[in-house]
Amino acid sequence: MHLTEQSKIYFIGIGGIAMSATAGIAKQMGFEVSGSDSKELYYPAKGVLTDEHIPYHIGYDANHVKNFSNTIFVASAGEDERNPEIAELRKNNVHIYSLSEMLRELFSDKLRIVVTGTHGKSTTTAMLGKALSEIDNSSFMTGAVLTDLNKNFHVGDGHYAVFEGDEYKALYDDPTPKFIQYEPDILLLTNLEFDHPDMFESLEDIKNELALLIHRMPDDGVIVYNSDNAELVKLVHESNLGSISFALDTDSDFTATEIQTTNDYTKFLVKRRGDFPSEEYKITAFGRINVYNALGPIALLRTLGFSIEQVQSGLDNYEGIKRRFEYIGQHSSGAKVFDDYAHHPTAVKETLATARLRFPDSKIWAIFEPHTFSRTEAVINEISESFIDANEVLISEIYPARERKTETSITGETVVKHISKHTPNVKLIQNKEEALQILNAELSKNDVVIIMAVGDFNTLAQKLTNTYAA
Repeated sequence: MHLTEQSKIYFIGIGGIAMSATAGIAKQMGFEVSGSDSKELYYPAKGVLTDEHIPYHIGYDANHVKNFSNTIFVASAGEDERNPEIAELRKNNVHIYSLSEMLRELFSDKLRIVVTGTHGKSTTTAMLGKALSEIDNSSFMTGAVLTDLNKNFHVGDGHYAVFEGDEYKALYDDPTPKFIQYEPDILLLTNLEFDHPDMFESLEDIKNELALLIHRMPDDGVIVYNSDNAELVKLVHESNLGSISFALDTDSDFTATEIQTTNDYTKFLVKRRGDFPSEEYKITAFGRINVYNALGPIALLRTLGFSIEQVQSGLDNYEGIKRRFEYIGQHSSGAKVFDDYAHHPTAVKETLATARLRFPDSKIWAIFEPHTFSRTEAVINEISESFIDANEVLISEIYPARERKTETSITGETVVKHISKHTPNVKLIQNKEEALQILNAELSKNDVVIIMAVGDFNTLAQKLTNTYAA
């Protein structure tokens, strides 16, 4: 069944951040939307579904998907035929849409822009999406909640639709990465390093998927890419599509120079290739990593013909996203506490470099929860060098996520041993309570705490500033 104005849309696994956002987008576009999930929902999904008045079932049941007329079904990639709703639809040969297919259908009449890469996707997508929503009232969806919107999407009537391109599989029985199914007209590539060893055996495997994505783009498609990344340079040069490069360290179509940081913003110049005057931009974000995150959108927006003033106005519209060097508050000692999603070694290193840039004279505490055994083992040498800007480092045991620990699995103790070669003040902790005990006892007024976690330590920043900051 194809999407029509009369279609109803039912989301299986509606509680995910991307699924709930897609449901919210569909509802705002006028569709009748409902769904289901296995358990009670929490922020941000619950807020989106409540605000948009979208009904949903708690618990899966085959009866939920029976006798639906004119209904399109969308499923989370995490749901398979053990889910009775999926099993019922498969039994009756009903097509199940992936999230990326659904978004492509919803925005089939727009120029679709996909942002992908190893890291920086959410921030870059949010910066570009917010800028285009300000300039053109375009739509966007990213993988993190924007602090001013308190959600991760916007629906407008502009010419563009911007999506964060996830490299994970589209459905349980379709290994195609989601970013391919968006079928973008414009592709923005932030960087390329090895990650997700649970899905890809090598960097070459990731490059092959990106090459397939590029191959499927239209002949007039455009690639905007970070030319400081050698792997992206090789990938783009193998394509016949038009391309626009941006960089900080190498000559490119758009090169950022003279980066200056204050307590309130980062300012830099952008030199365009050719006989153009330098352009000055300002962002309320910090560190080289955020100059990269802004430079890709700047390069694209200027190439699309928007003025310097329009681009700066669009960047001014970006106020940050949750869990990306997000200031949570003060500990009772006066120490500043930040929360971050960083789990790839490069992201960890850049996050701590940003902290050191902003707080050059402070003692910086890094609390890091390694994510999955496979990733940690694959990048252990890179992780060991990621904490050089921290004074004190607390490492938890590895968060397994979807993996199972075995006798040969890498341990937190091994991570600590590797980090100690480069950063001496590193300690293994067993749980949040031990981290709280250490921090409550040792934090001082001018200290800065950066918590980087995607699992059990997610709430540590809030506990430090609220529950445990007596």
